[in-house]
Amino acid sequence: METDQKPLRSYDIRERNEKLILNLIYNRGVISQSEVVSLTGLKPPTVFRIFATLENHRYIKICEVGKEPSDRKGRKPLYYCIEPDAHYVIGVDFWARSAAAVVVNFGRTPVYENIVNFPEDLDAEQVVEALTGLIKDSIRRSKVPTDKILGIGIGGPGVVDLKQGSVLYYPRIRGMVNFNIRERMEKVFSVPVYIHNNSSVIALSEYRYGKAKGFTSLLLVLIRSGVGGAFISSGSIFVNRDQTALEIGHMVIGQNRRPCWCGQKGCLETELSEDAITADLKERAGITCFDQVTQALATGDKAVIEVLTEKGELLSRCIRNLYMVLRPQAFLIVTRMQALSEFLADSARETLKTLGFAGGLPEQAVSQPPVVLSEQYDPIIAGRGATDLVFDPFFMENLT
Repeated sequence: METDQKPLRSYDIRERNEKLILNLIYNRGVISQSEVVSLTGLKPPTVFRIFATLENHRYIKICEVGKEPSDRKGRKPLYYCIEPDAHYVIGVDFWARSAAAVVVNFGRTPVYENIVNFPEDLDAEQVVEALTGLIKDSIRRSKVPTDKILGIGIGGPGVVDLKQGSVLYYPRIRGMVNFNIRERMEKVFSVPVYIHNNSSVIALSEYRYGKAKGFTSLLLVLIRSGVGGAFISSGSIFVNRDQTALEIGHMVIGQNRRPCWCGQKGCLETELSEDAITADLKERAGITCFDQVTQALATGDKAVIEVLTEKGELLSRCIRNLYMVLRPQAFLIVTRMQALSEFLADSARETLKTLGFAGGLPEQAVSQPPVVLSEQYDPIIAGRGATDLVFDPFFMENLT
């Protein structure tokens, strides 16, 4: 049988083992060489050599913090941990209205954060110019050495081509059509640049560090100027043909509804985006600004609750359909307001409680309903997720 795979060279095996051990040190926090021998099955001389290599590259250091003294006789083992100042990564999240940047060290701990708002009606080139200024300012203010920057990860809106580093289409920023962000950024900063959809980097961050930590699979629904989605299973973001998927804002919920910029009528985001919610609240509840929703919910405004209940029912139907297709262990509803996120999540929970039973299925045939979580959009969390776009490939590529 023919195969395109090339045989592993001794150099490849050595590099793979180095990354294996570096990952192990990072994930364990503090670990000894003998523990690595036991966990990996590698021979002690191999492990000792790799530790020496990692120390020479200043990726790790001796670090005995948090370890109890050994009762064994003889020489006490040395414990190692990641050297946090070995490298730095910059993560960026942006959409039509704002951008955020996070600088993290090699231990993935944030050392600098910044958020900027965009003036209205910026075009694609102006947005890139603003992002460039934000990144330069973050490097200057964080005082990280430029030669220690591993790369830049960017969470952007719209459909993203991961291989090309381009936003294929995002209508809310003029000119952002097949727009290559990676090429422009790498030309300025001379470091690797990775780009993904911002729903995906938010989902990745929540899955690894936030509300969804501990679940095996997660489907995120992000409601802002549009409605985005991302699915993570066993740590991997779902993509198709090197492009981001799950543009759930364009699921059609009815033909006799508002027209969408995509050319269809009745797309979910024509009813559930911030602008759509604000338009209905203005007409039926006298709310003129999306930011007034939290206060209206807190006071129990009946007209507002009626409108949002209808929105919750629409979202719940879509979530039910998504569950039947992907069966995630958890959903996470994210909006710019915690109160709204929780209100919509409550509606979804009620819908999913009886999932499957309406059709008369026996209880044994229905799995445990998924958990529905809610969270307020935090651009810093998104930026942190974007840094993993750099770390993940780094741990699979050459050390030198």
